[in-house]
Amino acid sequence: MDDLDQRLNTLITEVRQQPPNSGKWRFSMHRLLLEIQQLPGLAKSSHPDYPAALNRTFEWISKNISRFEPYSGSVVESLVKWINSYLYRRIQDLSLPKKNAPLSLDAPIASDFGEITLLDKLPNFTLSGLNGLIENSQRETTQRIGLELELYIEQDPEGKLKNSYSGSSVQCNCQFLSQRRVLKEPPDKIADIARELSIPRTTVNSHWKRKCEPILQKIAEDLGYKKEQSL
Repeated sequence: MDDLDQRLNTLITEVRQQPPNSGKWRFSMHRLLLEIQQLPGLAKSSHPDYPAALNRTFEWISKNISRFEPYSGSVVESLVKWINSYLYRRIQDLSLPKKNAPLSLDAPIASDFGEITLLDKLPNFTLSGLNGLIENSQRETTQRIGLELELYIEQDPEGKLKNSYSGSSVQCNCQFLSQRRVLKEPPDKIADIARELSIPRTTVNSHWKRKCEPILQKIAEDLGYKKEQSL
Protein backbone atom coordinates (compact mmCIF):
# COMPACT_ATOMS: atom_id res chain seq x y z
CA MET A 1 0.00 0.00 0.00
CA ASP A 2 1.58 3.31 -1.10
CA ASP A 3 1.55 6.56 0.89
CA LEU A 4 -1.65 7.95 -0.67
CA ASP A 5 -3.48 4.66 -0.18
CA GLN A 6 -2.37 4.59 3.45
CA ARG A 7 -3.41 8.22 4.00
CA LEU A 8 -6.87 7.65 2.51
CA ASN A 9 -7.33 4.45 4.46
CA THR A 10 -6.44 6.26 7.68
CA LEU A 11 -8.81 9.15 6.97
CA ILE A 12 -11.70 6.83 6.09
CA THR A 13 -11.10 4.85 9.27
CA GLU A 14 -11.09 8.06 11.33
CA VAL A 15 -14.45 9.11 9.85
CA ARG A 16 -16.01 5.72 10.57
CA GLN A 17 -14.83 5.77 14.17
CA GLN A 18 -16.59 9.07 15.00
CA PRO A 19 -20.30 9.49 15.85
CA PRO A 20 -22.03 10.78 12.67
CA ASN A 21 -22.37 14.59 12.48
CA SER A 22 -20.35 15.10 15.66
CA GLY A 23 -17.66 17.78 15.71
CA LYS A 24 -14.89 15.18 15.38
CA TRP A 25 -16.75 13.44 12.54
CA ARG A 26 -17.13 16.73 10.64
CA PHE A 27 -13.45 17.53 11.12
CA SER A 28 -12.37 14.07 9.90
CA MET A 29 -14.80 14.21 6.96
CA HIS A 30 -13.52 17.68 6.09
CA ARG A 31 -9.94 16.36 5.87
CA LEU A 32 -11.08 13.37 3.79
CA LEU A 33 -12.97 15.55 1.30
CA LEU A 34 -9.96 17.82 0.91
CA GLU A 35 -7.88 14.76 0.00
CA ILE A 36 -10.56 13.44 -2.37
CA GLN A 37 -10.61 16.70 -4.33
CA GLN A 38 -6.99 16.11 -5.30
CA LEU A 39 -7.42 12.50 -6.46
CA PRO A 40 -6.25 11.79 -10.02
CA GLY A 41 -9.00 10.49 -12.28
CA LEU A 42 -11.89 12.23 -10.54
CA ALA A 43 -14.58 13.03 -13.13
CA LYS A 44 -14.47 16.63 -14.41
CA SER A 45 -16.75 18.82 -16.51
CA SER A 46 -16.50 22.31 -18.03
CA HIS A 47 -20.21 22.87 -17.36
CA PRO A 48 -20.73 26.02 -15.23
CA ASP A 49 -22.87 24.02 -12.79
CA TYR A 50 -20.18 21.36 -12.26
CA PRO A 51 -19.37 22.69 -8.74
CA ALA A 52 -23.00 22.04 -7.76
CA ALA A 53 -22.72 18.45 -9.05
CA LEU A 54 -19.48 18.06 -7.09
CA ASN A 55 -21.11 19.42 -3.93
CA ARG A 56 -23.97 16.92 -4.27
CA THR A 57 -21.34 14.20 -4.64
CA PHE A 58 -19.57 15.37 -1.48
CA GLU A 59 -22.88 15.16 0.38
CA TRP A 60 -23.40 11.62 -0.97
CA ILE A 61 -19.88 10.61 0.09
CA SER A 62 -20.52 11.97 3.59
CA LYS A 63 -23.65 9.86 3.94
CA ASN A 64 -22.28 6.68 2.34
CA ILE A 65 -18.57 6.46 3.12
CA SER A 66 -19.27 3.72 5.68
CA ARG A 67 -20.40 1.50 2.77
CA PHE A 68 -17.22 1.94 0.74
CA GLU A 69 -15.07 -1.14 0.26
CA PRO A 70 -11.98 -1.27 -2.00
CA TYR A 71 -12.55 -3.19 -5.22
CA SER A 72 -8.85 -4.03 -5.56
CA GLY A 73 -5.56 -3.63 -3.73
CA SER A 74 -5.50 0.08 -4.58
CA VAL A 75 -7.61 2.26 -2.29
CA VAL A 76 -7.14 5.25 -4.61
CA GLU A 77 -8.31 3.40 -7.72
CA SER A 78 -11.26 1.85 -5.91
CA LEU A 79 -12.32 5.12 -4.28
CA VAL A 80 -12.17 7.05 -7.58
CA LYS A 81 -14.30 4.42 -9.33
CA TRP A 82 -16.78 4.41 -6.45
CA ILE A 83 -17.10 8.21 -6.44
CA ASN A 84 -17.23 8.52 -10.23
CA SER A 85 -20.09 6.02 -10.40
CA TYR A 86 -22.20 8.68 -8.68
CA LEU A 87 -20.48 11.82 -9.99
CA TYR A 88 -20.90 10.79 -13.65
CA ARG A 89 -24.66 10.62 -13.14
CA ARG A 90 -24.71 14.07 -11.54
CA ILE A 91 -22.70 15.44 -14.49
CA GLN A 92 -25.18 13.82 -16.91
CA ASP A 93 -28.00 15.54 -15.01
CA LEU A 94 -26.45 18.90 -15.96
CA SER A 95 -27.38 18.35 -19.61
CA LEU A 96 -31.03 17.60 -18.87
CA PRO A 97 -33.45 20.39 -19.82
CA LYS A 98 -34.67 22.45 -16.88
CA LYS A 99 -38.27 23.46 -16.55
CA ASN A 100 -38.79 27.20 -16.49
CA ALA A 101 -41.75 27.25 -14.13
CA PRO A 102 -41.76 25.64 -10.67
CA LEU A 103 -44.36 22.98 -9.98
CA SER A 104 -47.37 24.38 -8.17
CA LEU A 105 -49.42 22.36 -5.72
CA ASP A 106 -52.47 24.35 -6.85
CA ALA A 107 -51.98 23.73 -10.58
CA PRO A 108 -55.05 21.97 -12.07
CA ILE A 109 -54.54 18.48 -13.49
CA ALA A 110 -56.98 16.20 -15.29
CA SER A 111 -58.54 13.21 -13.56
CA ASP A 112 -61.53 10.88 -13.92
CA PHE A 113 -63.41 13.20 -11.57
CA GLY A 114 -62.68 16.42 -13.44
CA GLU A 115 -60.00 18.93 -12.62
CA ILE A 116 -58.18 18.50 -9.31
CA THR A 117 -54.91 19.83 -7.98
CA LEU A 118 -51.71 18.04 -7.09
CA LEU A 119 -52.46 18.97 -3.49
CA ASP A 120 -55.67 16.94 -3.70
CA LYS A 121 -53.69 13.86 -4.73
CA LEU A 122 -51.24 13.96 -1.84
CA PRO A 123 -52.30 11.32 0.74
CA ASN A 124 -52.93 12.58 4.29
CA PHE A 125 -51.43 15.94 3.40
CA THR A 126 -51.19 18.45 6.25
CA LEU A 127 -49.61 21.86 6.52
CA SER A 128 -47.33 20.50 9.24
CA GLY A 129 -46.19 17.83 6.78
CA LEU A 130 -45.21 20.50 4.28
CA ASN A 131 -43.43 22.41 7.04
CA GLY A 132 -41.51 19.26 7.87
CA LEU A 133 -40.36 18.88 4.27
CA ILE A 134 -39.26 22.51 4.21
CA GLU A 135 -37.39 22.15 7.50
CA ASN A 136 -35.58 19.03 6.25
CA SER A 137 -34.60 20.80 3.05
CA GLN A 138 -33.36 23.83 4.99
CA ARG A 139 -31.39 21.60 7.35
CA GLU A 140 -29.66 19.83 4.45
CA THR A 141 -28.88 23.19 2.83
CA THR A 142 -27.39 24.52 6.06
CA GLN A 143 -25.25 21.40 6.47
CA ARG A 144 -23.99 21.75 2.90
CA ILE A 145 -23.12 25.42 3.40
CA GLY A 146 -21.36 24.59 6.67
CA LEU A 147 -19.23 21.96 4.94
CA GLU A 148 -18.42 24.30 2.05
CA LEU A 149 -17.44 27.01 4.53
CA GLU A 150 -15.09 24.61 6.29
CA LEU A 151 -13.50 23.67 2.96
CA TYR A 152 -13.16 27.37 2.09
CA ILE A 153 -11.41 28.12 5.39
CA GLU A 154 -8.90 25.32 4.84
CA GLN A 155 -8.15 26.23 1.22
CA ASP A 156 -8.64 30.04 1.35
CA PRO A 157 -8.61 30.09 -2.49
CA GLU A 158 -8.63 33.89 -2.81
CA GLY A 159 -6.37 34.61 0.14
CA LYS A 160 -9.08 36.68 1.85
CA LEU A 161 -8.54 35.07 5.23
CA LYS A 162 -4.76 34.77 5.35
CA ASN A 163 -4.23 38.31 4.04
CA SER A 164 -6.38 39.80 6.80
CA TYR A 165 -4.03 39.90 9.77
CA SER A 166 -3.39 41.97 12.85
CA GLY A 167 -0.78 44.70 12.48
CA SER A 168 1.11 43.29 15.45
CA SER A 169 1.31 39.71 14.13
CA VAL A 170 1.10 38.30 10.58
CA GLN A 171 0.37 34.89 12.10
CA CYS A 172 -2.73 36.33 13.76
CA ASN A 173 -4.65 36.15 10.48
CA CYS A 174 -8.24 35.16 9.81
CA GLN A 175 -7.40 31.77 8.30
CA PHE A 176 -5.34 30.79 11.35
CA LEU A 177 -7.99 32.09 13.76
CA SER A 178 -10.81 30.39 11.82
CA GLN A 179 -8.97 27.08 11.88
CA ARG A 180 -8.62 27.39 15.64
CA ARG A 181 -12.05 28.90 16.37
CA VAL A 182 -14.27 27.24 13.71
CA LEU A 183 -12.66 24.03 12.48
CA LYS A 184 -11.27 22.83 15.80
CA GLU A 185 -13.56 20.93 18.17
CA PRO A 186 -13.73 22.20 20.82
CA PRO A 187 -12.60 25.64 19.63
CA ASP A 188 -9.54 27.22 21.22
CA LYS A 189 -10.09 30.09 23.61
CA ILE A 190 -8.99 33.57 22.59
CA ALA A 191 -6.77 33.78 25.67
CA ASP A 192 -4.95 30.54 24.74
CA ILE A 193 -4.38 31.73 21.16
CA ALA A 194 -3.07 35.09 22.40
CA ARG A 195 -0.69 33.34 24.78
CA GLU A 196 0.58 31.11 21.97
CA LEU A 197 1.19 34.11 19.68
CA SER A 198 2.62 36.24 22.50
CA ILE A 199 0.27 39.15 21.80
CA PRO A 200 -2.46 40.75 23.95
CA ARG A 201 -5.77 38.92 24.24
CA THR A 202 -7.61 42.13 23.36
CA THR A 203 -5.69 42.30 20.06
CA VAL A 204 -6.73 38.77 19.07
CA ASN A 205 -10.32 39.28 20.19
CA SER A 206 -10.63 42.61 18.36
CA HIS A 207 -9.25 41.22 15.11
CA TRP A 208 -11.53 38.18 15.33
CA LYS A 209 -14.66 40.24 16.02
CA ARG A 210 -14.00 43.23 13.74
CA LYS A 211 -12.34 41.53 10.75
CA CYS A 212 -12.63 37.76 10.71
CA GLU A 213 -16.27 37.24 11.66
CA PRO A 214 -17.54 39.73 9.02
CA ILE A 215 -15.38 38.04 6.34
CA LEU A 216 -16.73 34.60 7.28
CA GLN A 217 -20.27 35.97 7.27
CA LYS A 218 -19.79 37.34 3.74
CA ILE A 219 -18.26 34.08 2.49
CA ALA A 220 -21.16 32.10 3.99
CA GLU A 221 -23.67 34.44 2.32
CA ASP A 222 -21.90 33.97 -1.03
CA LEU A 223 -22.31 30.20 -0.51
CA GLY A 224 -26.06 30.68 -0.08
CA TYR A 225 -26.40 31.23 3.66
CA LYS A 226 -29.27 33.47 4.79
CA LYS A 227 -29.15 35.34 8.09
CA GLU A 228 -32.16 33.51 9.50
CA GLN A 229 -30.29 30.20 9.13
CA SER A 230 -27.95 28.89 11.83
CA LEU A 231 -24.68 27.28 10.81
